[in-house]
Amino acid sequence: MIIFLLLAGLISSSLCAREGRLLLETSLQVDLQPPIEYTQSTRNVFISWVNMPLDHFDPQNNATFRMRFMYNEDFFGGNGSPIFILVGGEWAINAGWLRGGNMFEMARENRGYQIYTEHRYYGETIPFADFSAENLRFLNIDQALADLAYFINDLKKQPRFANSKVILYGGSYAANMVMWFKKRYPHLVLGSVASSGPILAKVNFHEYLEVVHEAFFLEGGEQCISTIRQGLLDTVAAMQTESGRRSVEQAYRICHQLDYDNRFDLAYFSGLITWTFSGAVQGAVPGSLLGFCNNFNTTLYGNTPMEKIGGFIAAYRGLGNQCWTIRYEDFIAGYMPPSISRAWYYQTCTEYGFFQIAPSSGTAFDPLKWLDVEFYVDVCKRIFDERFDEAFVYDAAERVNLIFGGLSPAVNNTINIHGYIDPWRALGVYDEHIGETSPTYNVARASHCFDMRTWARTDTIRMTAVQQAARRLVASWLSQ
Repeated sequence: MIIFLLLAGLISSSLCAREGRLLLETSLQVDLQPPIEYTQSTRNVFISWVNMPLDHFDPQNNATFRMRFMYNEDFFGGNGSPIFILVGGEWAINAGWLRGGNMFEMARENRGYQIYTEHRYYGETIPFADFSAENLRFLNIDQALADLAYFINDLKKQPRFANSKVILYGGSYAANMVMWFKKRYPHLVLGSVASSGPILAKVNFHEYLEVVHEAFFLEGGEQCISTIRQGLLDTVAAMQTESGRRSVEQAYRICHQLDYDNRFDLAYFSGLITWTFSGAVQGAVPGSLLGFCNNFNTTLYGNTPMEKIGGFIAAYRGLGNQCWTIRYEDFIAGYMPPSISRAWYYQTCTEYGFFQIAPSSGTAFDPLKWLDVEFYVDVCKRIFDERFDEAFVYDAAERVNLIFGGLSPAVNNTINIHGYIDPWRALGVYDEHIGETSPTYNVARASHCFDMRTWARTDTIRMTAVQQAARRLVASWLSQ
């Protein structure tokens, strides 16, 4: 999902005579994959397109682009029956989400028409082939919400949908979208379900790794977090000597000598570590983190704490017998045109921040001090524009919070769902109800967008109960 994984940079990897390139995914950008068990379903999902204004707020600009959407009408009960729209975020939409998952069940129970919309600049909904900073200026939350409003308004012109009530469902960044849409265009939707929405824009997002630390502690206990902490302390200590540096490079499977005088190279190396641990937490199901912790108690990943950290990263990311190349310039190159990964990073620079920096609160990740706001902002300046400096990024996040209310969104008929070990819940409302008709559910041992998928054997009773509660509440809205 934010969706909520955010950075996605290419790291080259090589071993002796052969070289390959591996995609290092961080926890900045989410790729919302559909329920696996339903991706091969024979249910009918169709693809269609709608011409969308490029700029909804400039009547003198008549440029358009084609927005992709998918639909499944298997359960549709006829004229006036409800419409369920799954809102796409920073990923390519996939038909599997119209063949399974909690919205699928809502549609089945309420004779609903299912639609999945694709966000501008993602998947195949590409306004420009060239993702230059100039062309990306039409990529923002205001235009994206207007796209959705335009789409719904156009849809309702069809006689069969004229009296249909609309329910929105979104996960991660798309959870922000459905909540904010309910605030900005309340006349177009009856209600929304927001899964794991980080609705507070924040630049120095140190809480993210604090939750990652807490998740490993809650699932694996003190012994697990002690191994992680000692491994990272030993890593930083080893960087102070030449022999120690060689041991770091060996433990972490790095192909070359790191540039220990380049703070951005060290930040990128720190990201290799933290983005791996956070990816494991963000995609966790009950028992998965405990499995990693149990492996730390063996020699599966290595013998010393530092070797265990390096071995865990290699195993989790499927490095095999290759090795990492850790150079900041390579990281920057992965975001230069024509890379489509630029789109989400552009949104973080110009709207949200979400920069997952090393904390200073006593977590296992505190020693990785190079992973700071300066590092993330330098990427903004290098790949887009020098004007995207730290002051610009902070002002951009402040604007989003001013417009949409931050942690006080003041919306009705919005179901707000979080998993307690999801690092993104730190930027959401997870400990109180948003309003009288907008309840919040915060579920222990659950992580990012857990409620969106269909029931799994690893689900706890509480996880299943929240899915069912959301369906009952949506059904009650539709019956009124």
